[in-house]
Amino acid sequence: MSKRTFIWFGVLVVVLAGVIPWLVFGAKGDSDGGERPVPKGLAQAQSLFAINCGNCHALSSAGADGNYGPDLDELLAPAGPPDEGETAEEKKTAEETIKNTEGRVLLAIEQGVDSTTTPGRMPGRILNEEQAQEVAEFVARTAGEG
Repeated sequence: MSKRTFIWFGVLVVVLAGVIPWLVFGAKGDSDGGERPVPKGLAQAQSLFAINCGNCHALSSAGADGNYGPDLDELLAPAGPPDEGETAEEKKTAEETIKNTEGRVLLAIEQGVDSTTTPGRMPGRILNEEQAQEVAEFVARTAGEG
């Protein structure tokens, strides 16, 4: 073999072993990924959701991109706290929507969901009552914000 072959092989090794990992580990990543800031009272529920529900359900406020269950941002949107410029009637309607969504999520957490239209099943009682209430409120107030 010629000396030139060894030089090109050396260059290839340097690129594969040095330059590519440097580029990959030096990348900043996706700025849209990860948990989003939430009010202090919802932080624990955000963590509970990410740990217990995030593998199956997508919810951008929890940084979850689940693979099996429904995307809760799509299923439960619109949600979130009332806007500052809303009338009293609009604020009341928004709060009622959040409470209704919270009840729907709480029921799913407590009873589970046995779906015949999609693969998989959501088991019931994966959280205790207090945790279930916290997660239901978190989902109801943040779904659709992403």
